[in-house]
Amino acid sequence: MGLKFMGSCRPWELGSQHKNYNLKMRLEMGGKSLALSLPPILIVLLLACGFLSYQLANSEALSLQARQARKIAELQRKNVQLQALMAHKEQERNQMVSLAEARSKELWGELEQRDKEISRLWRIVGEKPGSNNASRLASDSPKKQAFHRGQKPRQPLLGSRHGSRRNALAVKVGYSQLINSFQENEKEMESLSEAAQAYRQRKIDAYKRELASRTPSIWPCKGELSSGFGNRIHPVYGYGRFHGGCDFTTPHGTPIRATAAGVVCHSDWLGGYGKVVEVDHGNGLKTLYAHCSELLVEKGQKVGKGELIAKVGTTGLSSGPHCHYEVRQADKQIDPKPYLTQKDAPKPIANLPGEASVSESTSANIRG
Repeated sequence: MGLKFMGSCRPWELGSQHKNYNLKMRLEMGGKSLALSLPPILIVLLLACGFLSYQLANSEALSLQARQARKIAELQRKNVQLQALMAHKEQERNQMVSLAEARSKELWGELEQRDKEISRLWRIVGEKPGSNNASRLASDSPKKQAFHRGQKPRQPLLGSRHGSRRNALAVKVGYSQLINSFQENEKEMESLSEAAQAYRQRKIDAYKRELASRTPSIWPCKGELSSGFGNRIHPVYGYGRFHGGCDFTTPHGTPIRATAAGVVCHSDWLGGYGKVVEVDHGNGLKTLYAHCSELLVEKGQKVGKGELIAKVGTTGLSSGPHCHYEVRQADKQIDPKPYLTQKDAPKPIANLPGEASVSESTSANIRG
């Protein structure tokens, strides 16, 4: 196959003044030939069309390239913004986790302090319900207490780290554990409140018993009330004289008992009183037992209500065996009659477990 271009520049007709130039082309294929003749204006039009097509295609390519460049620049700008936003969010999250860790440590510290205070209160009000080893647990650390209760030891809220990143899930789990611990603590506080109310009632009852025990109310001995408080004719001197107590006439050797719990502040001879026992019941209240034949207690000894302290006699200035009984408030003699409400000594009062004895409590009040 061959392609030959042949051209001529001759007029169509001889002698014509207008010349016409043609481009002749001969195409040979398989021994066959095809001749084409193209006028110049067609050639110009073809060239013009080719040039315009090239310019159009080149302009479209430049426009597409410019659009792609703008798109890439926009994506790069957004990528920079997103990276900055992510860095800012990461910084905020780290700050929040740090604040959560700090606050968690504070809350765990507060919870441990509350546990210590609750343990101290349990030791005061009594054994924790449902616990046979409450006293042992109370002395343990909060971690040991949690272990004995079958719980995991309490740990401060710390964000788990993966490289430089903190795991927010660990923070949520830690706070959940913290909330559960506070809820358990609140339940224990309710139980403690009930135990404290019962403890308060026991203390009130014990105080009432103690107050009744150290308040004179019984007769000092069996016998007959022969002389009261106030002015009277003295049985020895025979003239009117103030009597600062009550006399109980009874046989020699009759037991004399303390009319209230207290501490013996005098047990010896005291002038015309003869042999005397004086008991201090606290709060400025004292009782005196005079003319005794025998003293059975010593100074500083604690005595309970109804306890044997002496025996009836007639020592000192006395006309016969009897017990001279006085009640003194702030070292001033007062009428014993309001304090003589029971003739017989009461039965001993048993103390509750953990409570001090009446005589010990009374002694502490006297010394205080």
